[in-house]
Amino acid sequence: MRVNKPHSDNCSPAGSNEIEKPGSTTDFFYQAIENADGVPFQLIFGPRIGEGYYLNIGSGITDLLGIAPEDFTENQFHSMIEECVPLTDAIPSDPPEARQKFISGELKSYRAELLLKLPSGEKKWIRDASLPLTDDETGRVIGAFGIFYDISDSKNSAINVRMAREKAFEYDRLKSAFLRNISHEIRTPLNAIVGFSTLLGECGNVQQQKEYREIITQNTDHLLGIISDIIELSKLETDIVKINKYNVNINQLLQSVYAEYNERIRDKGILFRLALPPEGEGSLLVTDGYKLKRIIINLVENALKFTESGSIGLGYEHKEDNVEFYINDTGIGISEEQKDSIFTRFYQAESSSSRSFEGSGLGLTISKAYIQLLGGNIWFTSHRGKGSEFRFTVPDVKEEK
Repeated sequence: MRVNKPHSDNCSPAGSNEIEKPGSTTDFFYQAIENADGVPFQLIFGPRIGEGYYLNIGSGITDLLGIAPEDFTENQFHSMIEECVPLTDAIPSDPPEARQKFISGELKSYRAELLLKLPSGEKKWIRDASLPLTDDETGRVIGAFGIFYDISDSKNSAINVRMAREKAFEYDRLKSAFLRNISHEIRTPLNAIVGFSTLLGECGNVQQQKEYREIITQNTDHLLGIISDIIELSKLETDIVKINKYNVNINQLLQSVYAEYNERIRDKGILFRLALPPEGEGSLLVTDGYKLKRIIINLVENALKFTESGSIGLGYEHKEDNVEFYINDTGIGISEEQKDSIFTRFYQAESSSSRSFEGSGLGLTISKAYIQLLGGNIWFTSHRGKGSEFRFTVPDVKEEK
């Protein structure tokens, strides 16, 4: 049996049709291909995929896959394939079907991108570009002559570009939803302020005037909070937020938050629990007390917003070199599809104009940024309908450096 060299209308190597020994024209082509960072191969098919053998394989297979040429088998190669992406519609993604069409002559060439898991555990993308090898006597396709290329860098770059494009699109979508909702958030207190200010001037009833003033004050505070969040986010994005560390009494700080929110939480029919260690047991901490309090307030506000009944808990623990704070609730919880997005800028659990919960959606974003500036981390556990618990750390520093 004599074996023809591969041929096609577009590419036909010079010389005779018979496969030559190393040192001949074939060897020259192998060197030229490897000089272009390809790994040439000649594969003789077996009865089934994986039962063939490589008649010849370029030495570059060692650098490409970490396998010596003499140890490289078709069975090993196919066992490494995790994903196959044909480069034309005519090529099936199923290897046995593709092999059958290749042998029958339906496929004049084979080109596919393959994701391989190497023996080392590394994953690598390669391109397999092959032409038929035929028996000179019978004309049957008995194998393939092809080239393996390492395309990991270009493939990963393309994947990164696509992910960056998707991320930018999602960011723009969230920003548009945020701007739509924030305009509603700003208009609502403004309308209340303007409307009740007008009524205040027309009303002669002292009690009603007091109620109107309280409504105006509440909406003014709400509006100032929204504007403050927007300004603070702008500062964080331009890296102009500074850390001002000083001695902070953690117990006193948490007690002030408790005093500020206990009445609001109790009026909603919710129990507010504060858990503190005995005074003096590690309650002093060198950190930015203002930002620490803002983090805790944002998390308490978040718990209050999404809790209709049950309780909200606040406390802290000393763990190794950190102080670990926690805020838990028995609220609506966070769905699985929302868990990866809640710290994202502009993300709001509800983005429709008829959403149930007010707020700018910036509190968790700002809190996470503050925590990172303080040198800590934040995480959470949550179950839909059962509540959430947020925990964050701050380095346990006792003396200012």
